[in-house]
Amino acid sequence: MPRSTSPIPANWSVPPIFRARMGTTPGAQRSMFADGHLLVVLHDIPDPEFPQRREAKLFWRDAGGKWSALAGPTTGDPASLRLHVESYLALAERLEAISDDAAEADDWFAIVYAAAPVLRAAKNMHRALQQAREFVGNDVDIIGLRDQAGDAERAMELIVDHAREGLAYATAKKAEAQVVAAHEATRAAHRLNLIAATFLPVTAVATVFGMNMTSGLEHAGGVWLFWAVLAAAVLLGVVIRATLPEILPLATASKRPMPATKRKKK
Repeated sequence: MPRSTSPIPANWSVPPIFRARMGTTPGAQRSMFADGHLLVVLHDIPDPEFPQRREAKLFWRDAGGKWSALAGPTTGDPASLRLHVESYLALAERLEAISDDAAEADDWFAIVYAAAPVLRAAKNMHRALQQAREFVGNDVDIIGLRDQAGDAERAMELIVDHAREGLAYATAKKAEAQVVAAHEATRAAHRLNLIAATFLPVTAVATVFGMNMTSGLEHAGGVWLFWAVLAAAVLLGVVIRATLPEILPLATASKRPMPATKRKKK
């Protein structure tokens, strides 16, 4: 008597070993074969918000070659299984379209966040259908589905790699912009220091001679002494300015957008 807690429907006349191996939860994506019966356990497309939640999809082919599905149409052929695999391919196309418009780091991170768990699920789906292929031999439907699952895995892998590259590029560009801004602020402060160094001797001399104290130079030398002291102070300021180190500008950052990369299709 089949256990009611088994994920396998009670009205499926599967070999008892399937229910024994399945337990009370579907478990990982895999294929099982016994007495001419094939049971394929796959997972629905994962939700990135709940990566640990795995919705199982069961597909059973009896010894006579008739297919049944836990969810979806039961037509006797692998139509439900094909729709399941094609849903991964459709998602890959949508994510690829989104990546074409991505520009900021947040855009690229959102793609990685959504695609990474799907990539893991696609890899396991491909592995499960490869197991089914090894169990049943040269079954045209299984071979085609296995190849489609491989295409889905490859497409998701390329999307994740491309998004990670875009995220790294966008992050590097932001870091570069921050370095340039910090360097320009340093150069602006340095220019103020140069101006202050140039006029520091003049300011010091003006301060000394502007004091209301007797220095003995009040009536000495005439007007030429004033200009001589001023010229000496300016010359000293120029000398001090020349001794300060120069801060060179950074190389001009490239203003070109991230070059488009073409993703190869299998």
